[in-house]
Amino acid sequence: MENKNTSSQLPTALKIRNTVTPDKSTIIENLNKHFSTAGHAFHMASPNPVNSTAPPIATRPSPPHFSFSQIQSADVLKELQNLDSYKSAWLDNLDPFFLKLSVKIVANPITSLFNLSFVSSEIPKDWKAAIPLFKGEDTLDPNCDRPISILPCLSKVFESQVNKQITDHFESQHTFSATQSGFRAGHGCTSATLKVLNDILTAIDKKRYCAAIFIDLAKAFDTVNHHILIGRLDSLGFSNDCLAWFTNYFSDRVQCVKSEGLLSGPLTVSMGVPQGSTLGPALFSVYINDVALAAGESLIHLYADDTILYTSGPSLDTVLTTLQTSFNAIQLSFRGLQLLLNTSKTKCMLFNRSLPAPARPSNITTLDGSDLEYVDNYKYLGVWLDCKLSLQTHIKHLQSKVKSRIGFLFRNKASFTHAAKLTLVKLTILPILDFADVIYKIASNTLLNKLDAVYHSAIRFVTSPIYYPPLRPVLSRWLALASYSSPNPLAPGHLQDPAR
Repeated sequence: MENKNTSSQLPTALKIRNTVTPDKSTIIENLNKHFSTAGHAFHMASPNPVNSTAPPIATRPSPPHFSFSQIQSADVLKELQNLDSYKSAWLDNLDPFFLKLSVKIVANPITSLFNLSFVSSEIPKDWKAAIPLFKGEDTLDPNCDRPISILPCLSKVFESQVNKQITDHFESQHTFSATQSGFRAGHGCTSATLKVLNDILTAIDKKRYCAAIFIDLAKAFDTVNHHILIGRLDSLGFSNDCLAWFTNYFSDRVQCVKSEGLLSGPLTVSMGVPQGSTLGPALFSVYINDVALAAGESLIHLYADDTILYTSGPSLDTVLTTLQTSFNAIQLSFRGLQLLLNTSKTKCMLFNRSLPAPARPSNITTLDGSDLEYVDNYKYLGVWLDCKLSLQTHIKHLQSKVKSRIGFLFRNKASFTHAAKLTLVKLTILPILDFADVIYKIASNTLLNKLDAVYHSAIRFVTSPIYYPPLRPVLSRWLALASYSSPNPLAPGHLQDPAR
């Protein structure tokens, strides 16, 4: 029986050149072809991009030298012990359960194999093969599928060790921009959202106009250019041996699609960083890091491939002019990185609570001449932002989601023990309420009362108490994180210093 972690359900049919086919073999081969060429979207959309020079690289006084260190067997032993035994073997038939069972025997030879890879600057070819696990709906359009690569077990263990070395180096040398929060220790969606909200609210409190562009990139991870990325690593002081290792890491990568007992033929993947890999996120962060330099007079915040560009000013015309200038520069930077703007999903928003504003503001346009759509609501890093920053839309969505889950729990209440009820609430309800809960500080009492109601329902499901403690005191223990007068020393730099 196929494990759900290495196989996924094929769509019932697929549209290929205006013809719909239900044949499974044809579907699996065409999906593999589609996924393996996803990174060429930029070249197909912009065969002759204008002014597509790579963005400037941050000036660093003689970057410190970086070389790989020998991996220690104790670290490999720990990684192997933490493997998920329930995940099935990949195409190499190397079962994680077997590795955990024999960990004390195989840890040393596996460590030697990893270190030999550093010396030879080569990676076993079998570790460069991936199986896309597509996450889309049953649709005729393959563009709706979002593949995540399933990689060999030992490859992920090795990448974990490499990733630790390079991320430790990046953080110790302050490589990443203060405006980048993706895939960094101590950073997250909440800290990024807090930074953006604080900047916008500060502008609103000063009676200034504020506007933002939520930038969406098409298949950003799949379109990373390996040559540009290697150049980035070179500029950061990576040794020639390291550069040779990464060059080999990206070369000769292949993938195949596996589903319902079928396996497609392997196809070469010449662009992108594998989604689902351990190294991919850190490498993508390095790739886009210096885009922030192009923001000019606007502010910017990066989180993986989610970018927000925003600015404020005394008049709306000034704000939109500044934003357009910065947006043009950011587009050129993305073009230089061969990252394609997804115009249909890139949106504008005007943040305003009391100032007069025209019914139809000036358009913000792309370099190709397309007008961006203005919206009143946008989901940014899991939080629904509205143009008045009331959080009404976010709390409405959150309330609806929690209510549907609590309703299911109540309908089946008789089937659960007290311990099971508590566990279910902790796993299915509290994570929704806890996510980015510090932002509720700006919500009105009316909206917070709605959160109180669903919170009380969750408590009632578990214990049926006479007194239900309000939600706000529960949240108050977190609100200190949002206080800029008493910054948390463990918070990201941009939350410790409001001027950044």
